[in-house]
Amino acid sequence: MSERKELSFLQALAIGLGNIIGAGIFVMAGASVSAAGPAAILAFLITALYASTVGLNSAELSSAFPKVEGGVYSFALLTLGETLGFLVGFFRVVSYSISGAATALGFSGYLTSIVPVPQWEYFAIALALILVLGFIESRGLRLASEIETALVILDVVGLLAFSLGVIALVGFKPKNFSPFVPNGVQGILTASNIAFFAYSGFNTIATLTPSVKNGEKVVPRAIVASLLISAGLYMLVVFSMVDGLYYTAYGTTSSPMSLVLSSVNAPLPLVYFVDAVAILANVSVTLSIIIAAERTAKQMAEDGLLPRQFARHSTLVVTAMMAASLALGNVEAIALVSNFGTVFSYMLSGVEVWVVRRRKIAHSFSSPGFPVVQAISVAASGLFLFSLGEESLEIGAVTLLVGLVIHALYKEVKAHKL
Repeated sequence: MSERKELSFLQALAIGLGNIIGAGIFVMAGASVSAAGPAAILAFLITALYASTVGLNSAELSSAFPKVEGGVYSFALLTLGETLGFLVGFFRVVSYSISGAATALGFSGYLTSIVPVPQWEYFAIALALILVLGFIESRGLRLASEIETALVILDVVGLLAFSLGVIALVGFKPKNFSPFVPNGVQGILTASNIAFFAYSGFNTIATLTPSVKNGEKVVPRAIVASLLISAGLYMLVVFSMVDGLYYTAYGTTSSPMSLVLSSVNAPLPLVYFVDAVAILANVSVTLSIIIAAERTAKQMAEDGLLPRQFARHSTLVVTAMMAASLALGNVEAIALVSNFGTVFSYMLSGVEVWVVRRRKIAHSFSSPGFPVVQAISVAASGLFLFSLGEESLEIGAVTLLVGLVIHALYKEVKAHKL
C-alpha cells in the first residue's frame, strides 16, 4: 500500500516509548521491589535482555516487510501463513482494545482519586478520553505523533525528576541495598514476571514502517533505541526507590513513588509534578495503543481477513471496541488476555526471523547472533507464557479457540459470497 512517509525517527521512537513507558511503571515498580528487594534492579535487567531478543526480531522483520503496517500480525501472516497470521492479529486487536480501555480507566481512576465522583462519571471520563484520542488519531498520524512526542518527553522528564530528586535528597544509602537478594531466586523470578510487561509496547513501532521516512532502516533503530531508553530509565527508577526507602516498606501500595517522595520529605512541587506525569502517562499509552490497534485492524481488513469496510472505518471500529471493553471493568481480567496474546506473538517472532533467513528475503537490518538470539527469544517466551499462571493460560486457550472459529466462519461466509 502507498502511504506518505511523514514520520521521523524521533516521532516513531516517541510512539513506541509512549506505549512502553505507560502508567504501569508508576505502580509495578513497587511490586517488583517488594518481591525481590534490591535485586529488583537485576530483574529489570534480565527482562530487558529478554525483551531485546524479541526487539531484535521485530527490527529485522520490520526491515524485511517495510510496506505493511500490521506489525506483528503482518510478520506472522507473511511468514507463517493465514491461520497463524489471523490469530496473532485477532489477539493484538483484542488486546489493544481492552488494554486501551484499562489505561483509560487508569486515567479516570487517578482523577477521581483526587476528586471523588459517582461510579457512572468514573466510566464517563474514561469513555471521553477514548473518544477524544480516537478523534485525534483520525485526524492524521502526524498530529497524533506530535502530541505523543510531547507526552513522552513529560514521561521521561517526570521519571528522571523522581529518580534524581530522591537520590539528591537522601544520597546513597548502602544499608538499603543489604541484603541484595532477600527473597532468593524465586523473588527475582516473581519480580521479572512483573517487570516483563513494563517493556511490552516496543512492537507498536513496527506498525509505523510505511509511514516513516526510510522506514526499513529507521524503524529497526527506533525499536532498539526504545528498549535501551526504557531499560535505563526503569533501572534508575528502581535504584532510587530502593535507595529512598527500605524494600519491606512497599508492601502492596499502588502509589510507590508517592510513598517514597513522602518518606524523603520531597518538596511539594516535585510531588505534584510526578503525580501529574503519572496521570498523563495514561493518556500517552492510550493514544499509542489506539494508533497500533487502528493500523493492525486496517491492515487485516486490506488483507481480506476482516470485512473490507473496516479499512475505511478502522479508527471508529477500534474506539468502539475500546469503549465496549470499559464494561469489563476488571483490569486484572483484562490483563490475563492481553498478557497471553503479547507473549504468544513474541514467541513466534523468533520463528518468523528463521523463515525470513530461510527464504532469503531481503532485509536491511540483520539481528546479530542468529540463530542463538532467536532460540533464546522462543525459549524465554515459552517460559514466560507458562509462568503467567493457570487462569491466564485457560483464558488464552479459549481466546485462541474463539479466534479459530471466527476465522473459519468468516472464510466460509466469504466463500459463499464469491
